Amino acid sequence: MTDVLILSNLTAGYGPVTVLDDLSLTLRAGEVVAVLGANGSGKSTVLKTAMGLTKVRSGSITLAGRDVTRLPAHGRASAGLGYVPQTRNVFADMSVADNLRMGAYLRPRTFEQEVEKVFALFPRLKERRRALAGNLSGGERRMLAIGSTLLLNPSVLLLDEPSSDLAPATVDLVFEAIADVHKRLAIPILLVEQNVTKALTLANRVCVLVRGREALDAPVAEVDTHDLHALFLDGGVRTS
Repeated sequence: MTDVLILSNLTAGYGPVTVLDDLSLTLRAGEVVAVLGANGSGKSTVLKTAMGLTKVRSGSITLAGRDVTRLPAHGRASAGLGYVPQTRNVFADMSVADNLRMGAYLRPRTFEQEVEKVFALFPRLKERRRALAGNLSGGERRMLAIGSTLLLNPSVLLLDEPSSDLAPATVDLVFEAIADVHKRLAIPILLVEQNVTKALTLANRVCVLVRGREALDAPVAEVDTHDLHALFLDGGVRTS
């Protein structure tokens, strides 16, 4: 499979604080890669660094063969990175339709055609198109955030904790929607998630971080959940 996003030997963080330490990670065409780890391991920083929202001290980021390490976040969005942050991912005082219109700011001429594709993926958004985003349920807001990002026509989707603060039944609905997006659009997804069970049902491959470094990178079929627990707790993998 073709490599679409390559993070190579990245050391990055915020101000003087280093979070990622010589991290390398590859996302291939058609893949879903789940980035897992304990709180504070640097999971969300992986996505923020890929999107240009941290200070990169060394290493490189390549998107579809192009070095984007020094591009600003808006340049990376134009190049094909679609980022859905965990929080503050919709305009609460704007309608669903206007949120989607904001998502399509790079493609205003084809908005009507493209928004129908989003409504096909998320029928509930069509029903609620006139509602204020701030009045949506948590699951609906997640779907709106993903839908708005898809209107940028990204070649890679970066999802940060889509299950965060949602009830279990709503988590199921959101992950079903993400699986449908991946199936219909064949878009590669880099997924940061605390819900390990849900992440493993969606992902092809798992990358586990410990203190900002890669501790495990393996196909889901080869991952032992006991190993994951050991990694989360003490950074070690069982040998027996």
